[in-house]
Amino acid sequence: MKKKSLLVVLLLLVAVLVATLQAQTAGASYSFDGTPYADKLDLVAHGNFNGGVYVGESHKLADPPFTQTFAVPENVRVKWARLYVGVWGGTERYEGWVQTTLNGQDLGKTALRGVNDENPNVYCSGHGVYWVFYDGVAEKVKAGLNTATATTSRGERGNQLDGRIYSIILVAVYENGDGGANAKAPEISFWVADGNANLHGQGWTGKLATTNDFASVQFDGSVEPANVAAANLTVVYLAGNPGEPDYLEFNGQDLGGGEEVANCGDGETYGIDLKTFEVTKFLQATENRLLFLRGKDTNHDGKIDTDDEGQQEGEHYLHPVLAVLVARHESTEKVLPDLSVRLEQEGEEGQEREEGGNLTEGENTLTAVVTNYGRSFEGDFLLKVSADESEIYSQVLQMDYSGIKKQPLRWNATHGTHTLKAEVTADSGGKSEVQREFFVLSSSDLSVRILTPVPANGGEAEEKAEKTLKTPLLQRLLDFLLGKSEQAEAEPELVKYSVPVEVKNEGEAAARNFKLALYLDGEKTKTKKIEWLEGGESATEEFSIVVAEGKHHVRAVVDEEGRVKENEISFDF
Repeated sequence: MKKKSLLVVLLLLVAVLVATLQAQTAGASYSFDGTPYADKLDLVAHGNFNGGVYVGESHKLADPPFTQTFAVPENVRVKWARLYVGVWGGTERYEGWVQTTLNGQDLGKTALRGVNDENPNVYCSGHGVYWVFYDGVAEKVKAGLNTATATTSRGERGNQLDGRIYSIILVAVYENGDGGANAKAPEISFWVADGNANLHGQGWTGKLATTNDFASVQFDGSVEPANVAAANLTVVYLAGNPGEPDYLEFNGQDLGGGEEVANCGDGETYGIDLKTFEVTKFLQATENRLLFLRGKDTNHDGKIDTDDEGQQEGEHYLHPVLAVLVARHESTEKVLPDLSVRLEQEGEEGQEREEGGNLTEGENTLTAVVTNYGRSFEGDFLLKVSADESEIYSQVLQMDYSGIKKQPLRWNATHGTHTLKAEVTADSGGKSEVQREFFVLSSSDLSVRILTPVPANGGEAEEKAEKTLKTPLLQRLLDFLLGKSEQAEAEPELVKYSVPVEVKNEGEAAARNFKLALYLDGEKTKTKKIEWLEGGESATEEFSIVVAEGKHHVRAVVDEEGRVKENEISFDF
């Protein structure tokens, strides 16, 4: 590479570094609203049996290695469990790892990759708030005292991840050690929902355009309120702050009594809150719903910020990550399993839908979600799926005490309208079926075009770019990268431009979750993720770049991981 080209690339790297430093100072350069959902926690376990549910323990943000003990009741047998570890990343741009053991058994090292994270057991949202979960740990949890330890890449050479541990939380569903036949074990119905919703205002500096003000939990299934002796709700938050009001509502009833809920245990458990509420009198026969509220617009000015007296109306940011509802029955309510099945396509997970959906020609992945709304059981059931009366899937699967089984289904679809039917049968759970109509469209067809770059904010931006280059910190960085001999060359003037890139979907089907990348002189500079683009529509994305004056080669690439479409051109900047 020639010296001039090398200088351009290095200057671009410096500009990116400046943007990063400025963003860190501002404290609110990126916002990801939540995973797997921004507006709700996902139901991951539900059942009815004789036993109980253990949830514990909270601590506070602490350096790794961090050890937590759990006092599971004596003389019980754990039937289902999930272990959670909260990790603070510092920013979503930093990467690292977490490694966890439970009762001396290694659960493995898990990569924490921030905005690039694709681990199925990692919920990462906001500015690097991680909620990691471990399934299949029931056999590792014992009656009595249990110990879990988590360590992270914090302190490792070259690591940038903050890596402190919020806490380690265990949820364990257990029955009496004799298998639940002991009459002293009450019959309960339980629900466990988790996720990592990032409830936030307009950013720490007030410059972010988006807000996320609430998240909900729908506790599907039915109970008989008159047969409930007691019902308790346990919730876990990360990143709450004392003195900033937030609210928790169950079936429309304020559980906090008008006081803030996520307050770091009144200052004792910084970074995490684990709280339990008695909700017996609020329980409904069906459609029980929990609502996490970041705040309330008390002065009715259309936003949750400050009231007329300058007092905070809500949390700046808050992460509800866990909700557990347990109802203890007076007498036996459920005697048999009650299996139900639904078909989901990508993007509608957790939604009860019977109306038609749109798919694309070729291979599609659907999900059959089987839920047990009756008596908990461990055993086999048969799942069959057909398309227009032709069987496309038939398999014996196993239900466990989570009461929920999600089975991916691959289907090679042809253009037109098709009817899919899913059916489940079990010796102890009867039979259930669902039918949905799907419209199969021709696939999406993306194209990309670079439009004419325009100066960003005119000469003012150019002047700022030049001044930024000449700051002492950046000058020292250039000295190191270029060497003293090259410092004799005249420093080029930097200019800031906005490069508009048009993406068009010329197919019938919507294009989902694809990336648009911009290359400058052969180097990838920026990538944007586009979540949705309808068939026949176009969208324009703006890329901000800082370059040295002169001719540069610009290239835009859409959907690099699929069927690559690109456009390239040279411009005089």
